[in-house]
Amino acid sequence: MNKTEKLFEDVIFPHHPEFRRSLSMRRFATRSPGMFKIEHLVEQTMAIVGGYEFIDGDHCDFTDGTDCKTASIWPRARYKNSQSHPGEISGLVTAGGGEKLSALRCVVYCAPQNRLDYYFIPKSYWEDRVTIHPSSGVGKLKFSYHRGDDCVHSLEPFRVSSFQELATSPRRRFAHWRRAA
Repeated sequence: MNKTEKLFEDVIFPHHPEFRRSLSMRRFATRSPGMFKIEHLVEQTMAIVGGYEFIDGDHCDFTDGTDCKTASIWPRARYKNSQSHPGEISGLVTAGGGEKLSALRCVVYCAPQNRLDYYFIPKSYWEDRVTIHPSSGVGKLKFSYHRGDDCVHSLEPFRVSSFQELATSPRRRFAHWRRAA
């Protein structure tokens, strides 16, 4: 199974009303997943479950100022005989320097485990950790999944248990998090 198939199975089919109600839509998506822009469907579904409006703004996706991101953890370890698998959340800063406004609602495909993990990451955490690509100018948050511990240590404080919790998590829940001086 790949990221798109897992997103359909765990997020879109059970939560998006058009797919939940229609067996023919689910069959079509299963046969032809490439016909859909999965990231857009995840954003729509998150707004539906979360109870806010999807606005697809320049620096945020939702009326509460947060942004939805999907990402992947590589199926192969960074180095031979390593337990560390790289991952990244891209598009946090645009090539023109525009930055996301607020917290990130992240759905991360963990390829080594074939599962989705969910993180509500406050801006106070990610804004100082963005890496800017030297040629494209696009900013991303890099992280590593540790197979032995079965987690992303750097994001563990922001992990939530389910898509529903991710979609409904208010920003203030994580407002207490501040970077250690």
